[in-house]
Amino acid sequence: MLGDFLSLESDATYIRTWQPVLIPGLLQTPGYTRALTDASPDVISEEVADMVVKVRQERRRVFEETGARFAAVIWEPAITGPMPSPAVHRAQLAHLNKMAKQPTMTIQVLPHAEWAAARVSPAFVGLSYARETSPEVIVLDTVANCVILEDQDVMASYVHAFDTLRSASLTPRESEAFIRQTMDSVTAGNEEP
Repeated sequence: MLGDFLSLESDATYIRTWQPVLIPGLLQTPGYTRALTDASPDVISEEVADMVVKVRQERRRVFEETGARFAAVIWEPAITGPMPSPAVHRAQLAHLNKMAKQPTMTIQVLPHAEWAAARVSPAFVGLSYARETSPEVIVLDTVANCVILEDQDVMASYVHAFDTLRSASLTPRESEAFIRQTMDSVTAGNEEP
């Protein structure tokens, strides 16, 4: 299923993603992805962890070259939650701010207080193709694989969920300021040991 998702993702012209826990995959820095692999309950070798980082960065590179549009709603705890390394956390936030300035990117932060909106849906990615603005495919990440949904009735629920999330979020400009402020507040004393 991951291969199917990668193929679908690389052909998309508009990607929407809701992520309540993590920074979306296409926006992750190598250090952030490596921190995730290191924190995984699965025991994986250094070589496998390095491959995960390499694949994620290649996906990011390919995506950035396509010029596809990208809209992300990220719940505040995914941005403000402490990480093992303040340097990795700051670098990830700096990258988010850099990406937020791109003309094809929209990054919005859903405030922690928007509890009800945060629960309209689990994390998902909506993929659109050609001139279609509505998602034609929804992808759900699970612990073991990806679930790909293509039923139009199901799709409508995710479109509505994404609209609800965007409406409850900070504006893109407010989100950029929030991310920058969070980045400035990250110090060695306020991260996990």
